[in-house]
Amino acid sequence: MNHRWCALALAAVISGLLPCISNGDDSEASLAERLPRLPPVEPVDALATFTVQNGFQLELAAHEPLVADPVDACFDAQGRMYVAEFHGYPYSSEVREPQQPEPIGKHNACLVRLLEDTDQDGVFDRSVVFADDISWVTSVCCFDGGVFVLAPEHLYYFRDTDGDDVADERTVVCSGFSRFNVQGLANNMKWGLDGRIYATGGTNGGELTRDGEAIGDLRGRDFSFDPWTMEFRWETGGRQFGHCFDDWGHRFVCSNSNHIQQVVFPFDVLERAPGVNVGDPVWSIAEEGPAAPVFRQSPPEPWRIVRTERRANDPEYRDRLPATELVPIGFFTSATGVTIYRGDAYAERYRGNAFIGDVGGNLVHRKVVGSNGIAFNAIRADLGVEFITSTDTWFRPVNFVNGPDGCLYILDMYRETIEHPYSVPEDIKAHLDLESGFDRGRIYRLLPPDWQRPEIPNLQAMASGELVQHLDSRNAWHRETAQRLILERGDESIIPQIGALLLDPASSSLGKLHCLEILARLDALQRAHVESLLASTDPRLHCFALRHLTPFVDEALISTVTGLCPAADPEVLFEMAIACGGWPAQFRDQALLSILERDMLAPGIAEALLTSVGAETESLLGFLLAADLTASETRSRFIEQLIALAVADSIESEGTQRILSVLLSKSTGQTDTFLGRLSSVDQGLRRRGESMAQFLQQDDEICTFIRGMLEQQNSLACNASQTLEKRLGAIRHLRLAPWDIVSELPSEVLQPAIPGELQAACIATLGAHPSDEIVEPLLDAFPAMSPELRQLAVDALLGSRARQEGLIAAIQQEIVRPGDLSAEQRQQLVSSPHDVVRDAAAVLLMPTTSEDRVEIIATYRLTLDAGDAARGLEVFRKNCSQCHRVGDAGHIVGPDLVSVSNKSAEDLLTAVLDPNREAQANFTSYSAVTLDGQIVTGIIVADVGNTLTLRQAEGKEVALARSEIEEFRSNGVSLMPFGLERQLSPQDLADVIAWIRDLRPMDPMD
Repeated sequence: MNHRWCALALAAVISGLLPCISNGDDSEASLAERLPRLPPVEPVDALATFTVQNGFQLELAAHEPLVADPVDACFDAQGRMYVAEFHGYPYSSEVREPQQPEPIGKHNACLVRLLEDTDQDGVFDRSVVFADDISWVTSVCCFDGGVFVLAPEHLYYFRDTDGDDVADERTVVCSGFSRFNVQGLANNMKWGLDGRIYATGGTNGGELTRDGEAIGDLRGRDFSFDPWTMEFRWETGGRQFGHCFDDWGHRFVCSNSNHIQQVVFPFDVLERAPGVNVGDPVWSIAEEGPAAPVFRQSPPEPWRIVRTERRANDPEYRDRLPATELVPIGFFTSATGVTIYRGDAYAERYRGNAFIGDVGGNLVHRKVVGSNGIAFNAIRADLGVEFITSTDTWFRPVNFVNGPDGCLYILDMYRETIEHPYSVPEDIKAHLDLESGFDRGRIYRLLPPDWQRPEIPNLQAMASGELVQHLDSRNAWHRETAQRLILERGDESIIPQIGALLLDPASSSLGKLHCLEILARLDALQRAHVESLLASTDPRLHCFALRHLTPFVDEALISTVTGLCPAADPEVLFEMAIACGGWPAQFRDQALLSILERDMLAPGIAEALLTSVGAETESLLGFLLAADLTASETRSRFIEQLIALAVADSIESEGTQRILSVLLSKSTGQTDTFLGRLSSVDQGLRRRGESMAQFLQQDDEICTFIRGMLEQQNSLACNASQTLEKRLGAIRHLRLAPWDIVSELPSEVLQPAIPGELQAACIATLGAHPSDEIVEPLLDAFPAMSPELRQLAVDALLGSRARQEGLIAAIQQEIVRPGDLSAEQRQQLVSSPHDVVRDAAAVLLMPTTSEDRVEIIATYRLTLDAGDAARGLEVFRKNCSQCHRVGDAGHIVGPDLVSVSNKSAEDLLTAVLDPNREAQANFTSYSAVTLDGQIVTGIIVADVGNTLTLRQAEGKEVALARSEIEEFRSNGVSLMPFGLERQLSPQDLADVIAWIRDLRPMDPMD
């Protein structure tokens, strides 16, 4: 069963409409009555508000006044906790005035606090302000007797040098982290296995500098840095608050409703292969889809009820629906702090579980994370309930920390309101105190059944040799802290001891892993260490051996590595596919060939292979073709992509001719195979601003030969005595032919007597052809086309400026009528990157203005109660499935918003008929104009390295190398089409809205 169920996302705005402006009907007295303030629960009574599953319980480890507003924490080597306190939340610099440098709230003095449990009873009893006079502290991370502190706009390093537990050393490491939005700040520094510190870049970005020198633009990325050299490196990410590693270095992030995602492709791998499209390098792994249901116990806040009621109703209909129906609760809306449990206090089945806070729902959600190819899947662990819920609406679990005692610690910011100020109407805000709770906060310890508190060792006081023993601990905090201390000390005398532990058959796999990474960091890794891991029965160790193989690679090691391939775990193959990019060419080619000899490859492995090709694409292509691999979908797709890369890299026409000669020599008597591969040549040429049709204009032997082949295809396509299948195949090849060969095709095929399949194939070929000569023949045939063919023809006429201008002229001449265009097609013209087209389309296709929406919405509202959900499904399939998916029907282009079914009918109506009222940035449409004049319009789904990927209707993704883009611009509107009333009657819309509101989440375990 497909568990990626989602409700029809009618517009990006559905996921979070901003408040309507109050019309004054709510008097101050009425609002005061309707907006009672919910009081806090004092610490002494707090534990009674919780329900915890499976016999676990919470213990209050710290609370106000010892701590307040905790958002991140770390334990030092003595077991003391440093806490980042973010008192300034939620006020920030004005979003509409980003030049304002300072916070605007009343309580902005943020700080780092040091907590200590002096009597080892599990409760912190000593609290010291370690560092203050900083603002917006989002993260702390221990290093070398002090802490790094991330407090945008700066990254600091603080250390106490005189023993009073107050920092007297204060260094600005780098600056430039944007403070544009208080909910989009960089955050959550974590140690990686490789001895680097990793952090989430957030959504704000920023131009980072260090000592006056530029580091680079953080936009859309995460980052890491070497704490010894302060060398910065970009990492894949760019999500919101929280990220974590599991024991094996897999990295997870989260964003709002998309509550657990996995970073699959490292940033440096994407950077080395700008022409390779891997799609989004961060994969959503939740089994139920991004917007999972949650089961809160806390009541919705009164202000939220009032706000949602306003969102759902225009003033005259405000009391039409009950407020309880309109409250948008029950789904993840504010996922934060995703953390993998890595301790040793809980039963084995909890190790590797993901814990995620939902601060808006006052709960903690748990996922079981398991292998699923090269990535993981994450399945709800607690059916019908959450692992932790509270009846207290002030409970705000923002983050988690794995502790020295093996338990998970929960950081509760404890705030009356967690919402961003801009999302609350001013008159409602007047009855709230958005900073209420700035002086409160709790830290809970999650205790398993029958737990005995262990004695916490002081690793700081241990000799280096003693620390080596802790590398084999089951508790990740012990392993990581021991590793950090060993690296900080740089004690080379213990290198033999570390090597012995790695080679010891009795040591654990995780112990071997930490030894490997320490030895690599100390430049003490030996060939025997790598060979030992390759000989292990644990495939996870094979992955790390491959990462460190390069200095030792030779024929013997490559033989061992390729011997793993026939039975290798998908993750091992993925790691090998990436690692071999750093090996000498002959060894890389052997590894690639060994991987491709597998019958089936998990998704992502072929793309990983392509990133390893490097600059020697042409020679590798010849090697693989000479190997004469048996056909398989994976191998064929890889070779097609490799051909495109080789042609794009060849630059000179002589290189392209060499590639064509090799392809011809390997395709003797296989015309279809050769012409199929010719399409890949065309892809490579287009990345250089050319096309196959243009290339074949050259007067040389190979071009003459290929032109002859295409002339035969044209004759075959126009020959009515041939079978439909042969004619279809021939037509599809002709998009590669020069225009003089294909020019007669439209008059032969675009005729009423010709089967519709052939006409559709002809239109598709013309649409993909680089010549703008297609405009006239398409418009000549347009009057005789069926509605379906007209839609295809309009698509073909949207592909360049000249084509769009021809289409506009045809609309003006009434050859094409506005009703012939779908809503998406009208939107593309109105959003054209060319002023002449855009201005004309606004007059011809969009006669109504935003102000007219009120009247249109009022008209459609009259039938809203008469919707038929059974008919609504058909409306969805006919009108909406190009961009939205429910179950197995439709395409994922618009937002995957299962929570839309909780929205009111009024919300949905407004979202459909006025989609740009509250368009979300991530569903704004963009247009790219390529070097050869093509226009590609869609939403950005990946912007990594030198490759930009746009998603269009029907889920089609187009990957563009930055080098082939001449112009790129935001269209400033939602991808959701404007003017849908042209194709949806009031009854249609009432039906589909009724169907949407009947949708219910499926049990993820079904």
